[in-house]
Amino acid sequence: MRVKLFLLSMVAVGMLAASAFAASPDWFKLDENEDSSFFFDRSGVTPLREGVIQVRTRVVYSDQGRKDALKVLTELPDSTPLYETLYSYEVNCTEREGHLLAATHLDKKGGTLRSTDLSAVTQWEYLPPDTRMGLVLGQACTR
Repeated sequence: MRVKLFLLSMVAVGMLAASAFAASPDWFKLDENEDSSFFFDRSGVTPLREGVIQVRTRVVYSDQGRKDALKVLTELPDSTPLYETLYSYEVNCTEREGHLLAATHLDKKGGTLRSTDLSAVTQWEYLPPDTRMGLVLGQACTR
């Protein structure tokens, strides 16, 4: 089981790395609050099939946001120098649904702290317009 989880994690890292080399990220800030800033990569929209795209998002944490995130990320110690998290999603533009594929947690220098393939453990969910992913849908699905 551990080998399978490791291999899935490596696939997720490979997906993020491959898409990162395809085009330089064009991070567009969609939202900001006291905990974090939220970005959407405008150059990272990849059509997968009719009405379905893959997108990348980025969360950059404030000091308090970092502390709160580490409470949720129990696999990382409180002393982890978490700076940002990159996410990969599938988005169904027609149905207004999203499916989280992977998350990669990075330090300030871009070093990977942890990368996880989440595609097998997450479900498609409705993306309300007033959420961060709803904002992404509004940007990415109009292209």
